[in-house]
Amino acid sequence: MNWILIAVSIFGVDFCWDTQANDFLVDDLGYLYTISDFSLVKHRDNGDTLFVYSRMDLGKISQVDLSNPLRPIVFYEETSNLCILDNTLSEQRLLSLWNNNFGMVEMIASGVNQQFWVYDAINKELLLVDERMEIRAQSGYLPGILGRDIALVGMAERHEQLFIADSNFGIWVFDRFGTLTHRVRFEHIETIRAHADAISIRTMEGFYTYSYATRDIVEVDVSAERFDQVKNKQFIFQQNRICVSQN
Repeated sequence: MNWILIAVSIFGVDFCWDTQANDFLVDDLGYLYTISDFSLVKHRDNGDTLFVYSRMDLGKISQVDLSNPLRPIVFYEETSNLCILDNTLSEQRLLSLWNNNFGMVEMIASGVNQQFWVYDAINKELLLVDERMEIRAQSGYLPGILGRDIALVGMAERHEQLFIADSNFGIWVFDRFGTLTHRVRFEHIETIRAHADAISIRTMEGFYTYSYATRDIVEVDVSAERFDQVKNKQFIFQQNRICVSQN
């Protein structure tokens, strides 16, 4: 792993718009999604609204995974439900994880071949599950494998690797069978956002990107509540305002 010491700065802003959303995400096609308590809204990168998904009966949205832009996944931890959408945010399937004896699911990650990963906080293990709710792979008891408890703040699958963000010990990387392969050393991680070429990482100290190909870590020189970068576009969320800049 190589640390790149030159910071990447945000030069200029193309446009901004106000939002009442709590957070935002960007998919690999460059579409932006704003997240409120009960709603997910898909936008063009200029802020124009395209589609809206909302269900108040499932509780507040806990997590949205956009790894596959054609198959967004919305997770409701409070009711342990997982909704699979299409690219128009139309609901395709509603899966109850509680009714399928997966313990207490704390976080999910979209996988390949219509599968998804869940983290069972009771048994403290990772499970790869298909849409028929059958387990295809599992990690085993993580504290025994890692030698410590995990403080989970994010997880995502890319390039047949599962990245688990641990706020205390960095990013643990597992293969598609749930076997630990290595660790990316980081301190004080708050969240991660995985894209095709790199992971955007927010820590208490600032923002970074991690390249899958080179394993280089690049510091991003930006002051914001939330930040994400897809290809040549950078997205900033600050004080209920989203701004987009292009290199």
